[in-house]
Amino acid sequence: MPDKLNQHRHKNRQRFLLLLTLGAMALFFMAALMHIGAGDAEWAGMSVSNITPALRMEFNIPKDEQGVVVNWSEDPAYSAGVLGGDLLKAINNKKVKNISEFLKGAKAANLETGVLLDMLRNGQPLYITMENKLGINDKKALNLDAAITGTAGIPQGMTQAAFANRSPAETAEAGPAAGEAGAIMGGQNTPPLKLPSPREQGAVHKELIEGHWLGIELIPLTPELAKEYQVPAEINGLLVDEISLESAESGILAGDVVVAVNRIATPDLIAFTEATRRVKNRYKAKILVSRRGQLLEFTFSSTRTLGFSQNEAAQPITPNALSPHRIRHQPCTACHIFMATGGQLPTDAGDILPNPPPITRGAIPPHEYRGKCNTCHIILKK
Repeated sequence: MPDKLNQHRHKNRQRFLLLLTLGAMALFFMAALMHIGAGDAEWAGMSVSNITPALRMEFNIPKDEQGVVVNWSEDPAYSAGVLGGDLLKAINNKKVKNISEFLKGAKAANLETGVLLDMLRNGQPLYITMENKLGINDKKALNLDAAITGTAGIPQGMTQAAFANRSPAETAEAGPAAGEAGAIMGGQNTPPLKLPSPREQGAVHKELIEGHWLGIELIPLTPELAKEYQVPAEINGLLVDEISLESAESGILAGDVVVAVNRIATPDLIAFTEATRRVKNRYKAKILVSRRGQLLEFTFSSTRTLGFSQNEAAQPITPNALSPHRIRHQPCTACHIFMATGGQLPTDAGDILPNPPPITRGAIPPHEYRGKCNTCHIILKK
């Protein structure tokens, strides 16, 4: 009798363990089904995520809007106009509510024939046509020479009709006056040179050379700069070129190398911009820098929201201009656009100081005390 009782208990224990195992597997399977589409997915140069409360707040996405959030954009998506923070709502008019539907829409789309993207940017609807081919913004499509800054690479046969859609300011940049054009092209009888407009040269897609955020000025860390400022080979980040405003109060110094913002790596200016976008609505952020090989963490804080980095490309140059710096082993058009006039003041406005008028000795000061009067003014005798 005791043996039968023990057998019965053993069988009941086995049934309980079996049911417990099956229940756990069922819960795991249901959880897996619920999370299908979670995480990131990539297609056509864009990386997307499902909407989270944090992303909805970060990119001001209305509560009633559904889709996937673009985390990162590169070609062909970037050349088509897709930007980080955009909400992708549909692909070829097929709704995209999550990553699972995004992957289905991407699989059915054909980039060779063109894909229509229904987007939302800053609460405003936006429609983008994306194709897997060179656009007018690509320097190869413009046929600009890859080795010189002269006029050999300017497309032949360009006429004013080709630029009929440009603004008045852009039209003024079409080329120099006839006399200038003759000198540039090598003869007085040469037709005026017609330069592509900044838009047609893809000014927005040029390589970034400088970033600005809360008074910090950053530049890419080149091998020459790393050697000059003794940056260890394993450090990958952006060199602090100048500080002011909040960045000066944080403790960061010129010569530091910014390697992360709130634990997001910043190896280049694009990554730095994306990292600062994630904290743009906050009032504080942690900045990790390398100073002579030592990693230090500082806090950026502001009475206003932090905002995000703003970047610059290289200054415009004129056709046949002398190189403004040493060769960097890439086409000038990777960083610069060609403009005849208007792209830059002949003399930097910040270098021009006001010309104070002369004052009579003993006269009432025309402004608050700023040091010795003869530092700025000519002192006249009474």
